[in-house]
Amino acid sequence: MQQEEIYLLIARYLARQTSSDENAWLATWVAQAPANEQTFEQLKTVWQASPAPAAPADTTAALHRLKVRLAQPAPAAEPAPEPVATPRPWRLRLRRPVQLAALVLLLASALGGTYFYHQYEPTVAYLQYRTPAGRPQQLRLADGTLVTLAPQSQLRYPAQFAGASREVYLEGEAFFEVTKNPHRPFRVHSGDWVTQVLGTKFNVSAVRGAGELAVSLVEGKVEVADKQGKYLLTPGQQLRTDHATGRIYRQAFNPARVLAWRSNKLVFQNEKLADVAGQLERRYGVKLVFADPATADVRLWATFDNEPLPAVLAALRLAGHLSYRQEGQTIYLSQLPAGAGSD
Repeated sequence: MQQEEIYLLIARYLARQTSSDENAWLATWVAQAPANEQTFEQLKTVWQASPAPAAPADTTAALHRLKVRLAQPAPAAEPAPEPVATPRPWRLRLRRPVQLAALVLLLASALGGTYFYHQYEPTVAYLQYRTPAGRPQQLRLADGTLVTLAPQSQLRYPAQFAGASREVYLEGEAFFEVTKNPHRPFRVHSGDWVTQVLGTKFNVSAVRGAGELAVSLVEGKVEVADKQGKYLLTPGQQLRTDHATGRIYRQAFNPARVLAWRSNKLVFQNEKLADVAGQLERRYGVKLVFADPATADVRLWATFDNEPLPAVLAALRLAGHLSYRQEGQTIYLSQLPAGAGSD
């Protein structure tokens, strides 16, 4: 996205004209670098302080004129701008508040100034945390909510919650113990789903490439919304979707299996190796490669309680009549012919 497009997006956000997708993109951009957050904060400050919107003008021409002005050297009395590695001819110098004000007023004119004095959503600085392969890790959010993140999972969350709701974004798997607040719902964005609660305990699985989403409720109530509708869950119920078929299932679930990862366990109950490969890969930081579909379809009944990788591979070899070889972090699995030994 070009720099002027980012400025226009910020102005539209301050004017409460952005969509939820645009808000999410902007939150990510702000969290990517301190310089981005500084730019946003200064634009917001000028936006709040400006007494009136600029007169309507042609946006493209005005932006061009502003670029020319920003390219001009600062007056001698002003402090010199900080050096940058690869300066652009019209790079915004944040130490020049007059130019920054001109930019914000220009953006306001592009929007017609309709919302210049209206209330806007509070600024939210987002943090991003990703767990490595290995053990689950816990995060305590600003509202007291405890999040247990599965290996190789990612959570984007605000340093401080602001506004009418508490918004977080999950990629992977996590267990949430949400601090109750009836006036500020807690919302987990995961793929196409948004899970909303007031205070409860639930598990969300939204692993990229896994082919399904799942929300499993342990305590309280949750509402899961997608593009088609909303679904209410009660304790002991799980909502699942299969991306291959598009079908959504509401069913009972086994907490001992679904939540086993929280205590660093892996529980497989008559499941295909292809379906559990992702859990093994995220737990041990490896990649499993199957020799053929028959190998991928081998079914497993096994429980691994914090076992090291060699012990797990040995158990898979015996349980599935498999052979394997390991090359670095890649493990190649194949099914042995009938009557062959497992060594």
